[in-house]
Amino acid sequence: MLKLSIGLMSGTSMDGIDAALICTDGHHHIEELGHISISYNPAFRILLKATEYTIKKMAEKCLAENMHSKEAILNLTATDFTHHLSAFLQEKLKLSEPDITRKMSELSQYLYGTEAKNNLNLVKPLAFEDIIEHSTRLHAEAAHKLLEATGYCANQITVVGCHGQAFFHRPSAGLSIILCNGPQLANHLNITVVTDFRSRDIAFGGQGAPFAPLYHHALAYRDNKIPCVVVNCGGIANITLIYNDNIEDLIGFDTGPGNGLLDNLVRQQTKGREQMDVNGHYGAAGKVDKTVLAALYDKAIIKDGCNYFSSQPPKSLDINDLYLVPELDNLTFEDACRTLAVFTADSIVQSLRLNSVSRPIPLRWILAGGGWNNPIILLELTERLKQELGHTITVETADQAGWSSQALEAQIFAYLAVRSLLKLPLSMPNTTRVSKPLSGGCAFYPMLRTATCEV
Repeated sequence: MLKLSIGLMSGTSMDGIDAALICTDGHHHIEELGHISISYNPAFRILLKATEYTIKKMAEKCLAENMHSKEAILNLTATDFTHHLSAFLQEKLKLSEPDITRKMSELSQYLYGTEAKNNLNLVKPLAFEDIIEHSTRLHAEAAHKLLEATGYCANQITVVGCHGQAFFHRPSAGLSIILCNGPQLANHLNITVVTDFRSRDIAFGGQGAPFAPLYHHALAYRDNKIPCVVVNCGGIANITLIYNDNIEDLIGFDTGPGNGLLDNLVRQQTKGREQMDVNGHYGAAGKVDKTVLAALYDKAIIKDGCNYFSSQPPKSLDINDLYLVPELDNLTFEDACRTLAVFTADSIVQSLRLNSVSRPIPLRWILAGGGWNNPIILLELTERLKQELGHTITVETADQAGWSSQALEAQIFAYLAVRSLLKLPLSMPNTTRVSKPLSGGCAFYPMLRTATCEV
């Protein structure tokens, strides 16, 4: 039976929310009915990044004490959040003490509006739980705008699949902290909401990512594009190798950085005034430094004590696994941007060598995600693919393939939400390392603060 489903996605770049509407049976029937995007206010991006920074610090503290409790981590995050925010502004944005005070006031004004100051003209402290509540409201707003844009009503929609905002991902410790207030969102929309897609996969020994391969396969099957390779470039880059019609033969894994390191560098060097290298402006003016590129391969991603590029798939990354190596400080800003863009492109190609992908690599490549809006990353990837696989390879963006690059990640969770309701697999052994094909997700129903969970 066909179902209308909305997908909501806010990625690790934390630049906004994509919302997409599809009609699907959870198998190979997929109709794309529209999508919209909303951009976050720069102040909210800073608040989300500060939350991510704090959760990482508290998670590492708990894990060092052999505490693997998500609740304990979140409780510590909420405690004295203002202090953690101040530390983030100083460490990550390199702000001075007077600038920190001004920025805290600006952030409070954004989040609380007229309630930002009390009768004594004191700035209201920023609270962790208010940031998460605001995120939930913005997700609801995105869904409402999508319904308005497409002409559908809430009572026509079967389900909303909301990925939630990812803050910390450490499957080896049994942890993936992705926050979305499911009951609140369901009540805002008056639609059933499925969220928490990753927990069950991790509980059964999986990596909890990537979750895109099944949807990539469904689109490729629908459009007769098999065999092919799909590469999604967001904060993290992930690859799906599709060899045939059998979903159990899918291979999927995170290859390395997408825009994550480059965004972090730009944010740091501009003290938060800019969030990314728009249109590859800085990278286009720079040149790659091969010594620093080698240092990135050696030190930029050390996960669970091992160099990520030496580990075999299936495997996954958290944005917090990415490290700006100090060697970048010796470069001009432009050269650093170019070197990081090359690192993203080169690590995608090198993943085919380093990860013992034994079958012949398909020669049709489809590129999805916002990372390809940076023409330097796209240029560097295309050149390296031709060197590696020959000039018969075809490289096209998702839009050129007839898909929607902007909507694709949101569509993934609209599709997975329907599969969750139908108890169909969301992850496979060759994509997340889970022990068997596995369903998952938690369904929240409007007006009822209860959940039906698979975990």
